[in-house]
Amino acid sequence: MERFARLAAQALNQVLESPIQPQELETPPNPKMGDFGFPCFRLAKQFRKGPPQVAQQLVSELKARNAVPAELSVAAVGPYVNFTVSQDKVLSALLKDILAGADQGAYGKLQEGSRGSWVLEYSSPNVAKPLNIYHLRPTALGAALDRIGRYRGFRVISINHLGDWGKQYGMLSVAFRHFNIPLDRELSMKELVDLYVKINAEAEKDPSLEEQARLDFVKLEQGDPEITAFWQKCVRISLKEFDHAYKRLGVKFDHIWGESYYKEKLAPMLETFRKKGLLVESEGAWVVPVTDAEGNELPPCILQKTDGGTMYATRDVAAALYRQEKFQFDRMTYIVGGEQRLHFQQIFAVLRKLGADWVSRCEHVPTGLYRFKDAKMSTRKGNFVTLEEVLDLAKSRVTELMAKRECASAPREGAVGLSPEDHAAITEAVAVGAVVFHDLSTDPARDVEFDVERVVDFEGETGPYLQYAHTRCLSILRKARETGQLASAADAFYDERLISRLTKPEELALVKTLGMLPLHLERTLQFAKASQLANYLIDVTKAFGAFYRECKVLGEEPELTRARLMLVEATRRVLATGLSLILIPLPERM
Repeated sequence: MERFARLAAQALNQVLESPIQPQELETPPNPKMGDFGFPCFRLAKQFRKGPPQVAQQLVSELKARNAVPAELSVAAVGPYVNFTVSQDKVLSALLKDILAGADQGAYGKLQEGSRGSWVLEYSSPNVAKPLNIYHLRPTALGAALDRIGRYRGFRVISINHLGDWGKQYGMLSVAFRHFNIPLDRELSMKELVDLYVKINAEAEKDPSLEEQARLDFVKLEQGDPEITAFWQKCVRISLKEFDHAYKRLGVKFDHIWGESYYKEKLAPMLETFRKKGLLVESEGAWVVPVTDAEGNELPPCILQKTDGGTMYATRDVAAALYRQEKFQFDRMTYIVGGEQRLHFQQIFAVLRKLGADWVSRCEHVPTGLYRFKDAKMSTRKGNFVTLEEVLDLAKSRVTELMAKRECASAPREGAVGLSPEDHAAITEAVAVGAVVFHDLSTDPARDVEFDVERVVDFEGETGPYLQYAHTRCLSILRKARETGQLASAADAFYDERLISRLTKPEELALVKTLGMLPLHLERTLQFAKASQLANYLIDVTKAFGAFYRECKVLGEEPELTRARLMLVEATRRVLATGLSLILIPLPERM
């Protein structure tokens, strides 16, 4: 459908003053209205007409210029110009695109590196603290955009920007001395966290500990060997802990560069700022006065404290300058919590003052927070919920549901003969899929309520619901081979001769929905919201469900069965591609 959307956009661009892109076309709520819709609301002032009259005028001009290609028809539907693709073109072109290629996961894929470079910063946990549930939002979204960006032709550079520098490591250094802990003692992440909590409690009674921590961090910046060795120990413990959670999610990074990575660049950068007259002294600190992109005054950005130490903002400015120099990126996206909006406004403002015109290619995608309906989780005052705890909670619920389903009915096809190891792997895959899909199907900027009952619902619009649709496709194909209705997987590939057997509206609707994958991938990248793709996959599953209810696949006349098996295989491929791109595991059986 991407090709047809491009044809519709090209036709419209012959009658519009400002050109549009294919992904700007909308999908009408009712398929009978058309396949693509162009809203005319924004043109009402220009045309001095109501949107419905604008739509009628555009359709008249399109027809007068013979601008609409033969594959499409056009009509004004209220305030929209709607395009419909002819049925024979849809079935032959789309099924061929999805099924004919040798690479089963290539539909909608563009040549790697064909669209420039994109730096993605996401996850970014703090060293000496475990990944908590709030890290899921930037981690899942970033990893999804990472995969989708590569699939759609970007050269993606993914960076995990660790919070591994700052006064908190001074506090931990003080804690080791205060509680007489040998530097060579092996500690777990939990012990590090407990130490940090205890030393902060002690500092409330003895404020001198705060000053010691500040001085220890200054020593760390100056390269003190003992404090540096301690800091390296914290980093090693943390990276090991983080890696376990990342592996459960299937997340990988091109670079894990913490704030410390840029420490040698800070002094030269600050000197450059001084020479350009951008730094202003304020109560002993050095700041840059800044305004936002519209010229509104912002709080000054502090780059150097009174004790000579640097700030989080200092390291972020240095990181941005380094990344542009190294990668010459076309786009850089920071996926970080919404509470950091002002911080990124300041960073971008500092870069503008420095004369970095490429700052216009930088963006902050804010993410929301989690709330817990589950009392056990929501009442942990003064504490946090780790990501691993949430995954384990979901896994426990999946185990309960699968046990109930197995007890309530005869074993379903595909569930027989599973080893305990296979059963455990399926449970883990469903739990991860449930948690990740729940996160990604929501607008990333919104806060999310975590209710494990709803997240792990096998019947609702959830990760398990989509995973089950994929396994159902596998089950149908497996049964077709077992009964001799399909000799091999290759027999489900595109066969032009069978297209004419697909005549039911549910078959056409399914093919059109499958064909929308590339457009939804593009919309996901444009808006930096994986919810675009996640909710599209729900539409695919619903269209497949309608097809499966109304169109018997197995046991029909051989050519009709083969034709419908093409639709099953096409659905499986689109679901497999889409789910994999948003980190949803694909168990072969459920």
